[in-house]
Amino acid sequence: MAAAQPPTRERRCGQPKRFFGKENLFSAAGRPSFIPTSQETTMNYALIRYGVKQADLEDNRALVEKVFEALGEAAPPTVRYLVLELDDGSFVHIVGQDGDSSALTGLAAFKAFTENHAQRRSTPAMRSPVKVIGNYRMLADQKAG
Repeated sequence: MAAAQPPTRERRCGQPKRFFGKENLFSAAGRPSFIPTSQETTMNYALIRYGVKQADLEDNRALVEKVFEALGEAAPPTVRYLVLELDDGSFVHIVGQDGDSSALTGLAAFKAFTENHAQRRSTPAMRSPVKVIGNYRMLADQKAG
């Protein structure tokens, strides 16, 4: 009795799918399908950048950390939030929301952060809508370092 042959993906004509003479591992049959959730398809992202006065850097950092603590406690599923501090004293916020901004802006810690924000800034806040083109493990949960 002959040994069983491993299954192959076949085209409609019965031939295996090939790529440069070899079986095409990237064909749709060999890939898991990805169907975005409604949350992912409705998420709107924005990038906000601003400078902070040298004397207010620690205060701004502490207020941002409190926002993250509040987000950790509330765990709103409709919010994505990342804050970066640059060497020049600038901060970059990347925020994703599904249309209900109150999940973030309604937090007491966020209200405290925005209360005197204009006085802490050394440059105006620049806000721009953005579209995520790619993300390789960049936004995975991890502690700030």
